[in-house]
Amino acid sequence: MATEAEVIAPVTNGGSRGCCKSGPGYATPLAAMSGPTEKLIYVTAVYNGTGREKPDYLATVDVDPNSPTYSSVIHRLPMPFVGDELHHSGWNSCSSCHGDASADRRYLVLPSLVSGRIYAIDTKADPRAPSLYKYVDPKEIAEKTGLAYPHTAHCLASGEIMVSCLGDKEGNAKGNGFLLLDSDFNIKNR
Repeated sequence: MATEAEVIAPVTNGGSRGCCKSGPGYATPLAAMSGPTEKLIYVTAVYNGTGREKPDYLATVDVDPNSPTYSSVIHRLPMPFVGDELHHSGWNSCSSCHGDASADRRYLVLPSLVSGRIYAIDTKADPRAPSLYKYVDPKEIAEKTGLAYPHTAHCLASGEIMVSCLGDKEGNAKGNGFLLLDSDFNIKNR
């Protein structure tokens, strides 16, 4: 059993963009409250501290009360490595991109606090069974930026992704660094 879980609800309502005709997300919190009910949520499951040497995974949970698999985990996507500790996740685009019809909320960004990896998970090809698109290697992050311990992903209106990091490659917990990724999850700079 996982020791920590974080619920990630996709605005895309299980793959459709019915709620967001002019870009992802909503123009206001009030508009979000009147949006369609979610059909799926994504939950990170972490094994750190359990004594089990298994990779963390992303669970897809059916939250459609009219579905025969309602309130069930319908898919588990294990990460390719052990010891990640998936942390505060975010989307490649969000309400900060509202109004940009070219923006697409497709990738769930999963920073890994302990290992230093950052995963990009494709939720659009099959929202009920997302897949690993790519990951950013912690050695590359440290070499190019000096940062480590990625904590929280933030989408930017430019289409880039900013990830807050809690420390540097020497293990110092400065907590003041931000990593900038381009829209295809390549490191741009610090």
